[in-house]
Order: sequence, then structure tokens, then C-alpha cells
Amino acid sequence: MKKKSFAPFLLICVLAGVLTLLAKNSRAQVYINVYAARIKKIRVAVPDFRNISAYGQHKRIEKNAAGAIRHDLSVIGYFHVANPLSYLENSQFDSISPKNINYSNWSVLSVQYLIAGEYRTSNGIIKMKVNLISIYTKKLLFSEKLEGLDSQYRFLANKFADDILKFLTGKKGPFATRVFFVGENDGSKNILAMDFGGHRVKKITDDDSINIFPYPSPDGYKVAYISFKEGNPAVFIKNLKTGRTTKLNLPGPADFVAWSPAGDKLAVALTADHYNTELYAVDTDGGNLKRLTFTDGINTSASFSPGGGRIAFVSNRGGSPQIYIMNSDGSDQRRITYNKSSYNSSPAWSPDGKKIAFTSLVNGSRQVYIMNPDGSGERQITDTPYSAQHPEWTRDSRIITFDTEIAGRQELYMIDVNESGMMRLMPRIFPEMRNYYDAQWTLKSSY
Repeated sequence: MKKKSFAPFLLICVLAGVLTLLAKNSRAQVYINVYAARIKKIRVAVPDFRNISAYGQHKRIEKNAAGAIRHDLSVIGYFHVANPLSYLENSQFDSISPKNINYSNWSVLSVQYLIAGEYRTSNGIIKMKVNLISIYTKKLLFSEKLEGLDSQYRFLANKFADDILKFLTGKKGPFATRVFFVGENDGSKNILAMDFGGHRVKKITDDDSINIFPYPSPDGYKVAYISFKEGNPAVFIKNLKTGRTTKLNLPGPADFVAWSPAGDKLAVALTADHYNTELYAVDTDGGNLKRLTFTDGINTSASFSPGGGRIAFVSNRGGSPQIYIMNSDGSDQRRITYNKSSYNSSPAWSPDGKKIAFTSLVNGSRQVYIMNPDGSGERQITDTPYSAQHPEWTRDSRIITFDTEIAGRQELYMIDVNESGMMRLMPRIFPEMRNYYDAQWTLKSSY
């Protein structure tokens, strides 16, 4: 098997902490109530960044950094990002200070907040600054400075978007995280990873076998997955810093693997007797194997609660695939889906613990639903022409990624739980890949 090492994790330096020019209780203030039944979208503008480099080098960053923030905020259902073609203000202001802004040029566009950025590059290092300015009050609300390598400018822009979102809503965004997924080509299936915006696409596995169900560790430094490369499907773990891959020696073929929030355990579906598929808990080195389910049929697709105390899973013990819940030691197993569907699968517990996303077969088509952990409050999220399945949450518990068929191929999409619209989430390279599916997000930043 040809191995490719993962790009090294690089340190981003925060030059200056978040500078807020508000009252002493400003950190408790929330500008957008994300828990409101209906959220009126906030209009924001993000002009191209101001290039203050000594020789004006790396001009592409002017548009690309601003474009990354526009993309990020447009995905969240809270914002309407004004079209840059409508901007009346030149992005290359004398400075991004509030006193140099022509506010009438933004108020005429009904813009409520202006996100103005600038950067300087020198000797391979980029220093970036972003100001969040209220058009109504003409005041600076938030300012942040970050530093990194020139090549990290897009990640810095993603981090700015995360921090701006947290400032306005009280909840940090998913923009600096990374997603792992399966890419299929000519019968082989490999694990890939990329940034939120579809950049820095990397092959985690690269062979002619079948590698499926990627699941990153809580710290983001490892990924567990199922591979057929040695015959029967088995659990493998790849260290993304060293590139080393290890196989767990477990009894029987493996069907699914999930990491516990503490990072010390895995939930694994094994067919140890070559008849029944049962869920087990095991240490990440393969030791201390403990069986959790004891039923005929199939038990699989485990998803830990954020605290690690409970596990949602799929079982057909009642005659059809349904979603069950149990304590992480296997006790108190009970069914939680009692809808009209004869097929409910792929549970995914939201990082805030408040919801479980899942796939339900309705009128011949699989669609993504969410519900409370006790099975109440069920709500349909997707309504696609073809099946939408394998839901997974980003770390903010607001965006769900799923795969659906478009023009004869499986592709990755994401949708805000407020149903503000679907957005395609696809890599920018590897056009030879026919299908993409089984997305799983990291909970921490990708650097």
C-alpha cells in the first residue's frame, strides 16, 4: 500500500487577543439570538482585504481571504452576505479603521455589519487583522489579529469567521475544522480529508481496496476507519502526524467504528460469530474488549453522546432497522424511533447533546431527520429528489452534512438545521472520483 503522510499541523499565533470596544458586560451580549423560532437574516458585507505589504505581494489573498469569510458566513442561516459586485466602497481604504469608512455607501445597501480586513506578508509570514464594524452605530465592535505562514491565510480567514460568529451569536462556528469522507473510483474506496471550504484536500488512504467509515479522534490527530485491504474488514487507525497506520486485532469482521469523546475508547461493530453483528467497546490499542449488545441480528452505527455516557445505535432486533439508545456500558437499552418508517438508521449525536440526526425511509426515499435524544420532537430536514443519508454534524450543532445523488453520482451537501438551503460540499481536486459520502467532522481546529 502506497502511503502518503498528512500535512504537518502548524501553530497559528494569536498576536493580539480579541479587542472589544463595548461595555464591561459586552461578552455576555448576544447580537443574534440563535434560539429564536425565526431568525431574520443579518446583512453583512465583506470587501476584499486591504493589502498593506511593502511591495504589494500575494495580491490573490485580497480576494481569496474575503471570499473564504463570505463563503463561511453564507452557509450559516443567520447571515445574508451582500454581493461584492454591489459594493460602492473601494476595499483598499486608507485603513480599516471605523473613522475611514463611508457609512452611507453601506447603509444604502441595507448592510448592518461591515467586516473589513487587511494583511501584510514578509519573509513567508502573514499578519492579518479583521474589524467588525456596526454600520448603524458607526463603532468598532470586534477586532482580532492573527499570524501564520503565507500558505495559511485561508485558515486564518476561517478562524476570523469562527470568532466573528461566536462574538455575534455566542456560539463558535465550524469553519476552522476539517472533514473526513470516502471517495470512490473504479471500485476502490479511499479516505480523504479537506477543510470546511473544500480546500487542502488530502488522501488519507491510497490503495485499490475498500476503506470506509472514517472517524477522526477528538483531538483530530488520528482517524479510525474500516478497511478490507487485508481481506476481512478490520479496524485501522492512522496517525495523521506521523503517517503510521496500525490495525486492531479484534475477533471477527468489523462493520463500523466510532471514537468516544474522551478519546480512550472505540465503539466497534463486530460479527465475531459470523452470524450476529454486535457492538463492543474497546481501548484504542485493541485491549479490554467488552461486548455491549446481546441480541440476534445486527447492532451497528454507534454514536456517543458528547459526555460519553450514552450511545445511540441501530438495531434490527425488532424486525426492522430502528434507532436505540443505551448507556456506554451497555445497560438500559431502549428503542427511541417509533415513527411510521420501517427503516431508521445512521444516528449522529449533535456536539451540544440536544439532538440526534438520523436517516429515515419515507415514501420510498431516505431523508435526514432530527429528534430529541428521547425520540420526541422529530423533524424532517432534507427533501431531496433522491435519498439523503449518512448525516453528520459540524461542531456548532447547526450544520448537517449528508450525501445525496446528483446527476447519477453521490455527492456531499450540507444544510443548516433552520433549513436555510443546501450547499454543495465537494473537493476541488481528484475529479476522477465518482462518488463521495460518509462525512465525519473534527471538533477542533485543523491546525
